[in-house]
Formats: sequence, C-alpha cells, structure tokens
Amino acid sequence: MGHHICALVVAGQVDAERVHSVGLRTELVHDGVSVFPIDHYFSAYWAARRGSSAQLDLPDGLPTTFPGEAVLRDLVREMTGTDEPRFAIIQTEYFAGIGDQWAVAFAGERRLTAAQASINDALAALGVRASASADEFDVIGLGEFRSNPDYLDHYVDLCDELGV
Repeated sequence: MGHHICALVVAGQVDAERVHSVGLRTELVHDGVSVFPIDHYFSAYWAARRGSSAQLDLPDGLPTTFPGEAVLRDLVREMTGTDEPRFAIIQTEYFAGIGDQWAVAFAGERRLTAAQASINDALAALGVRASASADEFDVIGLGEFRSNPDYLDHYVDLCDELGV
C-alpha cells in the first residue's frame, strides 16, 4: 500500500473560521498540532489569488511538486493570529516501503530544519515528541493518513482558470 501525502502542519491553536475561509480542512489534530492536506496547486492558487510571488526559504533537493510559496506562511499567520507561527510542510512518496519523504519546518520566516530533514525532524521542531513505542510520525497519526483527499483536485482547475 502506498503513502502519498502533502500537508501543512501547524503548531498551536488555529481559528477554525479562518482555516475554512482558505479552503483548508483538518486531517489530524494531536496535542496542539494540526495537519492540513495541501498540494502545490493549492499553494500556487493562493499565491496567484493574492498576487504574491514570494517563496519560502527552502533547501535544495526538494521535488518540483513541493509547495514553496510564501503565501503558506501568510495563511498560517492568519490561522494562528501570530507573527511567527511554527509550521512545517511535509510530503511523502512511498509504495511498498520504498520511496522518499521531504519536510521543512519554520518559525515565521526562519527555517528550523536543516537540508534533507525528515518528517520526524520537522515534527520535533514543532514540539512533537516520540514515545517509547512510536516516532513523531506515528505519534500524531500520519501512518493512517495515506493519501491526500480528492477535494484538492479542484485547485488544478482553479490554477488553470488563473493561468497558473
């Protein structure tokens, strides 16, 4: 079975109304950490809609489908009501145990993780702690979140409409 996800992971309280207003839906919540499925079409759409061309400080070596638009930081600021929110972008591509994962964590504009960070590294930077029997990935339930929901497909059409 495969594991193909991309998500925005946000530490701290989020305003449900603001989350909803930008089309995000919560997939998981664990001890103040919320996971919202996204993809590169989602971030490209919101960047175009808001007229933003700014990019996050991402390390080299990420796939071209890894969302890098700084509008994601802006959305997290709005959702949390803080100037320096802690958040991560994570992505997996696994099938039958073979594949890759990528992650970058931030506090506002400042990158918290080194190049080639694992999802566990990013989650730890957000305050998620492994237990004796589970790593950070499994502690928050990412093992059960296997693929992004179909509603994100709508952003492909929205990007086409905007010429993005």
